[in-house]
Amino acid sequence: MSKRLSLNSAFIVLALLVVGSFSAPSFAQEQATGQSVDEAAEDVIRLDKLVDALDKKRIAREKLQQAISTSTDPSAEDRRDLEELNSDIRSLGNTFEILTVGDIDDSLFKAEENVPFDWQTELMLVLEPVLDSLQSLTEKPRQMTNLRATIELNKRRLQAANSAIQKLSELPTIDYEPDTQVQISTLLNRWVNQKESIEQRLVGIEAQLDRLESAEESGYNGVLPSIKEFMLGRGLTLVLAVFAAVVAWLVMRSIWWVFSTHIITKDQRRGSLWFRLLSYSFYIVNIIVSIIAVLTVLYLREDLLLLALALLSLAVMALGIRKYIPSYVREAKLLLDLGAVREGERVMYNDLPWQVTSINLQTVLWNPALEGIVRLPLEAIECLTSRPVKDKNWFPTRKGDYVLLPDSTFGLVLSQTPELIELRVKGGMIKWIRTSEWYSMSIINLSIGKSYGVSVTFGFDYSLQAISLTDIPLTLEQGITNALNDAGYKKYVEGLLVELQSAGASSIDYLIFVTMDSEKASDYFAIERLVQQTCVAVANEQGWNIPFPQMVIHHQPV
Repeated sequence: MSKRLSLNSAFIVLALLVVGSFSAPSFAQEQATGQSVDEAAEDVIRLDKLVDALDKKRIAREKLQQAISTSTDPSAEDRRDLEELNSDIRSLGNTFEILTVGDIDDSLFKAEENVPFDWQTELMLVLEPVLDSLQSLTEKPRQMTNLRATIELNKRRLQAANSAIQKLSELPTIDYEPDTQVQISTLLNRWVNQKESIEQRLVGIEAQLDRLESAEESGYNGVLPSIKEFMLGRGLTLVLAVFAAVVAWLVMRSIWWVFSTHIITKDQRRGSLWFRLLSYSFYIVNIIVSIIAVLTVLYLREDLLLLALALLSLAVMALGIRKYIPSYVREAKLLLDLGAVREGERVMYNDLPWQVTSINLQTVLWNPALEGIVRLPLEAIECLTSRPVKDKNWFPTRKGDYVLLPDSTFGLVLSQTPELIELRVKGGMIKWIRTSEWYSMSIINLSIGKSYGVSVTFGFDYSLQAISLTDIPLTLEQGITNALNDAGYKKYVEGLLVELQSAGASSIDYLIFVTMDSEKASDYFAIERLVQQTCVAVANEQGWNIPFPQMVIHHQPV
């Protein structure tokens, strides 16, 4: 019980001292601000009490350690009390140092000057030559940087040590009790020893830095010998490796050229599946042979650094290729003409029909009716599907065709490209239409086929009803035939039809349909006008009335 009371009383004293230490400034700080004699005396009393508490804690710890050492089975409570006493003694010692020295950054003396980092434990064994080479290249700059950082750290340590020594030297030790004076003297000696150690360390580090800087200045004079050494060593190895790769590539290409031109026929090169498979396999073999040539040169030259870099590059390439293997398989099927798109078939791209002329790294699409071709990468045709060509209708028009658009625009096709259709319309004006829009239009092509038709509707008055089925059709047919012959269309007229079409509201309407040879497609509107003029001329000659729209009003008497 007495032991527990003594521990409790010690904790109370410790708490009071710690609270007092945080609530009042240190002795040195009060002196700097012109403190009074009474306040200085209070600081002396506070330090004396702190040392007394520290002595009591140490005595209690010694007794408890003796009790634990003599006991065969020490209790857990005794061990816990011993840990608490050790913690209290450390805390009291730190508090005493803070009150006497002031707030010194203790982390400066705990920071390590140079922490080595071993990359070899983190990387594969094959990277060891690479790391050794990088380490040799950056060894001197890293050493100089570390030395400068160490000098800066020790200067800050020296400044802190001088500050602590100054504050301890300024303490009025004569006013303290002997135990307090001994504690202050011990602390002062420790700081003096620390300062001397730092100064000695600084002298050695600065001398080492001066040596490295002087060696760096003299190293600039050895640039040319270093370049010469590189050219005769690793530089020559690189040149030989590149030369071996080029020679291996050319030799393999020559072998393939002899095989594909003198042994394999032209028909086999175009349509044989096994030749296509062999062709693309050859590129892989060619690359492998070139890589083996490079690695062989590096191995024979015993350049472990370049060999390690080459193996590392191959490993990175292998990891990257693994991600794209599914895409490569799809592209390989296309290259082998085994995919959804095949050579010679028809495919729709950008809403236009195309013929697949060749599948390669750059696939060529061609439309016989358009000027130019389209080249697409393999990934662009993966989503397309082709079908066999069963007809030759690649496009609704050709260059030089006369067309009639849905808005009754009549024009001549001047050019057709994969992007635009150039059209000449009335008055010689030029009109451009996007090719995809042109393909989706309902275009009447007057030039395709052997013939085209011109349809005209003409009406006569009901007063001619008696001869509407006899004289009028015959007279109109004869007049139109004569007019076409006189205009030079005799050999181009393939048919003429004149029939009563309907009995309208105010006229008897006749259908005149002229079938013309496609050679005269450019005269479509001219023939239409000629038929209209001939109908009016016949009506004038025969005295037949041409009606006009009438409105009949029926009046109901009231």
